Amino acid sequence: MYEEFEVVLPSGEKLKGCFWKAKKEAVRNIVMQTGMNEHASRYEGMAEYLNEHGINIWILDAFGQGLNAKSVEEQEQWPKDAFFKNVDAMHLQLEKVKQETGLPTVIMGHSMGSFMTQCFVERHPGAADKVVLFGTNGPVGIYPIAKALAKMLVHKGNWDKPNKFLTNLAIGGFSKAIKDRKTDLDWLSYNEENVQKYIDDPYCGHMNTGGFLREFFTGLATLYKKKNIAQISKDQPIRIMSGEEDPVGANGKGPKDLAEMYKKHGVKDVSLILYPHCRHELHNEDIKEQVYKDLTEFVLA
Repeated sequence: MYEEFEVVLPSGEKLKGCFWKAKKEAVRNIVMQTGMNEHASRYEGMAEYLNEHGINIWILDAFGQGLNAKSVEEQEQWPKDAFFKNVDAMHLQLEKVKQETGLPTVIMGHSMGSFMTQCFVERHPGAADKVVLFGTNGPVGIYPIAKALAKMLVHKGNWDKPNKFLTNLAIGGFSKAIKDRKTDLDWLSYNEENVQKYIDDPYCGHMNTGGFLREFFTGLATLYKKKNIAQISKDQPIRIMSGEEDPVGANGKGPKDLAEMYKKHGVKDVSLILYPHCRHELHNEDIKEQVYKDLTEFVLA
């Protein structure tokens, strides 16, 4: 079982998450951010595996997710600058646990959280000992266009209301990428039980609000600017882990492009694992034990 923790931002806003403590003497820490339309408690299986190997893990829910949602009906309601505030919360928690434990600490993100982690390494170069990106993508030209569209379509009057057009722009193509799908969420995983659990979870899979998407696209549009890439530490090992059939990463192309971008920048240690016959949620696929093992070995190395 997890314990709740809380991060207080300079603005006074608070973000909660789930902490799983190592079951033997801790030797490493992970601070992680979840994906879109989900929540931290879904990672219990992975967290317990890490705990067995002496790794503490703190997983943050973003604004409006999981422990931070006002209610089932009011999810992923984001304030202005929420993308960057989520990144700041990751940094505050990382610095806190490094100071309190004195242990090497890894920053990690899945899906939406992986893009926040990409932002983290630009805004806080060298702050983490290592970086892990799960279910991610690389440079995509549509992000600035999506930001511009969202700025045109979202305003104070519809900020917290579901926005079908922008939701389809953000994730609609992932469903269509899966031929002969049984559900529109089959892009998440080959594991049908995992997909059904996601469908049945009231804190997963809801329609995104306009404000959330405006702020999310705003964050994405900053990631691949030359001046931001130039800030990334070249001494910080980066591990990218994705499914070969994950539409979020264009079936492996995006993670490969991202790895090449980091290498071109001069990052000395960039590793990429693409898992065959796996989609988006690697940690919930049938090969999850191998994924856990690969993650653990990287963190402990």
